Formats: sequence, C-alpha cells, structure tokens
Amino acid sequence: MKKFLIIFYSFLFIGVFKADNFAQNTNNNGLILAGFRASRILTSYPDSTFPNEDYWTHVGNSMSDKLNSSTPSSLWLVSIYQGNGITRMGFPVQDDPSSKILGFGYDTNEEYLTRFDKEGFKVYLQLEPGSANIDILIDMVFKRYGHHSCVVGLGIDIEWYEADKYSDGRKVSDSAAISWEVKVKSYNENYNLFLIHFRTEWMPPTYRGDIIFINDGQQYGSFNDMKTNFIEWANYFPNNKVGYHYGFPADEFWWSTINDPAKTIGQELISSIPNLYSLYWVDFSITKIFPITVTNIIAQNTLPSNFSLMQNYPNPFNPSTVISYQISEISKVSLVIYDILGKEVATLVNEEKNAGIYNVNFSAKSLTSGVYLYRLLVVSKSGIFTQTKKMMLTK
Repeated sequence: MKKFLIIFYSFLFIGVFKADNFAQNTNNNGLILAGFRASRILTSYPDSTFPNEDYWTHVGNSMSDKLNSSTPSSLWLVSIYQGNGITRMGFPVQDDPSSKILGFGYDTNEEYLTRFDKEGFKVYLQLEPGSANIDILIDMVFKRYGHHSCVVGLGIDIEWYEADKYSDGRKVSDSAAISWEVKVKSYNENYNLFLIHFRTEWMPPTYRGDIIFINDGQQYGSFNDMKTNFIEWANYFPNNKVGYHYGFPADEFWWSTINDPAKTIGQELISSIPNLYSLYWVDFSITKIFPITVTNIIAQNTLPSNFSLMQNYPNPFNPSTVISYQISEISKVSLVIYDILGKEVATLVNEEKNAGIYNVNFSAKSLTSGVYLYRLLVVSKSGIFTQTKKMMLTK
C-alpha cells in the first residue's frame, strides 16, 4: 500500500507540473539546443587523448552556428558501463563492487563544466547505469555537479540499463520513469530528465511527463531511412521534446558524401520535425567533422601545474586499460610495467615529453591474470619525480 501511495502521489505531482508547463513542453519553434555527445571512450580521439575545454567549446559553438544559432549544448557522459552490471563514475567515489558503482582516480569533468558555465552552454549529464541503483547515481551526480549553471538535467542511456540481464537494456516502466523524473526535479524543478534508446518499445508505455526522448539509432541505409525513422520517433512522442544523435561511423558511408553533414542533415531534420529540441553529433566520429589541432588538445592556459600519475582506467581490466599522467615542464619520461615480483614486463614510454596531460593504452593480451605495477619516472630541471600504482588484470 505504501508503494502504491508513493506512485499515486508521484503521478499527481508530475501531472500538475505537466499541466502548468505544457506550453513549454512542446517545441514548435525549431531547434533549441545543438552540440555534441562526449565520452571518455579514448579510441574516438587522436592518440587516444581526450580533447581539452577549448576543443569542446569550439565544437559546441560551431554546431550552434550551423543550426539556426541554437544554444550550444552537450550530452556529457559522467559514467560509462564497464560490464558485469558495473558503471564507473568519472570522479572519485568509495568503490563498492556490491553496489555496481566504481569511481575514477581523479575528477574528469569539473574543469570542463566550469568552462561550459562561462560559455553559456546547456549540459545534460548522462549515465550508463548498468545494474546500479539509479536514484543513488542521480544523487551522486547532482551533489557533485549540481552547482554548475551549465547543468540543465540528466539523462539515462537505456541500452545500458541492467544490460547484464537484458539485451539492449531493460525496458522502462512508467513507475521507474516517474521515480527518476521526480528525483531529478527534486534538485531543480527546471531540470529535465531525458531517456535515450533507439526503439520506442523501450520507453515508458504511457507516462510522458516532462521527459525529453532521444533517439540514438544507427546503421541506416541512407539519410532518407534515418529521417523516416526519426520522424516516426517524434510522432510517437508528439507532446514531448525529442532529440537525436547522428554521425555514427556505421552510417559514414552515406553521410561522408554530404557536404557539411552536420549542417545539411541537421537543417533537414529541423524542417521536418516540429517537436525537435536537440541535435548532437556523436563523439565516435566528431574529430572527422571538427578536426583536432595540437592547441586544441592541450592549450597553454590548461597546462598542468605539477607531476602526477593517475589510476589506470578501467581497473580491473581485460585485456586493455589506459594509464594517464601529467607533467608540468619539458622532461625525460619513463613509464614501465612490472609484475608483482618486480620483473619488467613492458616499457610504454621512454622519451622526452613537453608539458601536458598524456594517455597511454596498455594491452596485456600476452600476460596472465594478477596484480601488476606501473611506475612513472620523470627527470626535469626541477628534479626527479617518481610514482608507482597497482592495477589488476582479470582474464
């Protein structure tokens, strides 16, 4: 009975909110937000190096300019599904494998969100939840980043919702959608929840509320096929805002033949879909549309102020992981992998490096499961810096 009353009052709360805000919930004035999806899937970027704030600011402003001078925006992933039901947050947390939530060695988002505050971007923080408790994830994210003016809501990628138990993720029930939306709006009544998937059957059966529904479909035979599917999606949610991802590598064989595909495709979708609210080019191909320059990767005003070795990600790993380190001045750098007995098994870096932040891929295909050590040795004018960390290979 208690659970029933909670759901009933949640329906009542959202129903009143929706009635009072229906006019703003339906967009008939063209695109509002344009930008990019960004994640720390490092294989998407040159040299597996995540671009700095200057680059993403450039991309957001460029997408805005291409698409009706809309507001620059981002779907910014703050957790990535790691497998076995586990999601890894992009900031330090107290690791608890039983909760299916792991953290990162340092905060990967704060500096970017601070820059987006200054630039007037609108950012939706996105989760790949796995089997973690979504209410807990929402609390963690907003308690850490809710102070940023750029943050306007939170999204859940349903493809990774209990992905260890359900193919393409678990379908969203009405009660789950209500609960998540109430939770998000408890932090700010103007925040929006968005749900993302490529099939309408995975969305809540009847509940719509103030939710933004985003389609991330791909593998279309042509642009017309994609547009047809996107229009069907919009028609399925006629009284809600909708958004789309585009630019997937699986569709590159046709979008690469279009002059300025970000603009041309986007403008066509804007003219075809009245309730279109947001468009995002995906990170997987973004550097082909907006190439990265050296200054975009590491700008002078964002150079590190010290030497540091970060915890590898993911950890545990199988068979590949990424090791990040930073140096504050030109230095001779050595990064070496050892087994638990201290025997050297791989040298990843042994050269002079300029000041900056670096990410190194390490593949352990030929190694057996166990604990390994990685050691950073930096020799510079300031002296000698060394730091060692542990990592776990599981096969």
